[in-house]
Amino acid sequence: MSFFALLILLSLILIVPIFFVMKEKSKRTHNDSIQRHQEYLASAHHIAIQSQAELASIEKVENNQTNKLDVINFSAHHPFIKLLYDEQVPKVFRATMDDIGQQYESTHHYEITESQLFTLNKLIATRVPELITDYLSLDQHYAKTVIIDRNQQNTSYDVVLSQLNSILDFSQKLNTQSQNGVVDKLLASRRYLDDVYKESGMAADSLKIK
Repeated sequence: MSFFALLILLSLILIVPIFFVMKEKSKRTHNDSIQRHQEYLASAHHIAIQSQAELASIEKVENNQTNKLDVINFSAHHPFIKLLYDEQVPKVFRATMDDIGQQYESTHHYEITESQLFTLNKLIATRVPELITDYLSLDQHYAKTVIIDRNQQNTSYDVVLSQLNSILDFSQKLNTQSQNGVVDKLLASRRYLDDVYKESGMAADSLKIK
């Protein structure tokens, strides 16, 4: 074999394996690149879904906060409180207003519906002050002596007192409803504990401290 032919043969022996090694390395690099890209896309998709879920949760909380009605804060500057301590307002009116306020404050407001709370807030914050203010604008003798409702034979005084009593009745019913809501939770808690004790194989009586 000539020297030139031998040189070519040696070159092929060296070059061919290197070629296949480089080709395999390039293939692996390409596959690794594809895998990293797929992982990136999967991660980006997961982050996008998570972000959407967090955004939806934030919007829900904000909507709930926006729609949530505030409970009346009976400060000294509130129109209802001002009239409650106004000596020009008849004592019977003020006593009834005081009862309304006490019923409102003892009510568990989260146990009544949003519509009920809205109505109650409206009556106390707006309707009662308007009612009393209109009454005070009348001549007191006229308000107590002149019949304005022929069917019921009521004076202005009677009409205002009747409306205050109806508002008091409404507030008492809502208060009772709210108390019942709390009681239902207490009873549900007791039933839950009874079920827990039964599942554990122990009666509630056996757990009493002797």
